[in-house]
Amino acid sequence: MTDGNAVILTARDLTLLESLVHDWGEPFPGGYEQIRRKLADATVVFPEDLPAGVVALHSRVRFRVGTGLAEERTIVGGPSEAVYGMTLTLASPRGVALIGAAVGQAVRALRPDGSSELIVIDAVPYQAGRPRAAGGLKIVSLQEWVHRPQVVASAAFVGTASRFGDDDDPGPSAA
Repeated sequence: MTDGNAVILTARDLTLLESLVHDWGEPFPGGYEQIRRKLADATVVFPEDLPAGVVALHSRVRFRVGTGLAEERTIVGGPSEAVYGMTLTLASPRGVALIGAAVGQAVRALRPDGSSELIVIDAVPYQAGRPRAAGGLKIVSLQEWVHRPQVVASAAFVGTASRFGDDDDPGPSAA
């Protein structure tokens, strides 16, 4: 259920949702219809064009269910990636509800009894596909990278050397 909210998916998220329906048919009661509506409403973008605050696969999302306390989970593709209490699989009702939604939106997830629960998205602390937005990647110039000291450690010597061999080690070819 999209509740009229915008749905923004990366091409990968779209493909995974399509394959979920194709491979599983009905991943949970009512899931086929919920995924079909989400796919019909979706705007598909490249990962680098994903707006900040939108939940994508492997993003960490902070949300509240109803009036409950905030929870934080990472959206993962399948059971092989699941870690109890830390992840939500895409094949779960909450995973389907959250994927493609943005901070501030309220989405509905189906419950096993057929009712639904309201989920409010508070934050996306880490957004997959946009590590720079999350502070996970620093762009440096080639000059900066080449001249950055690196730590060299061995049983005989501990020190620093530049990347292009300012040390006196002739390397393995000298043996």
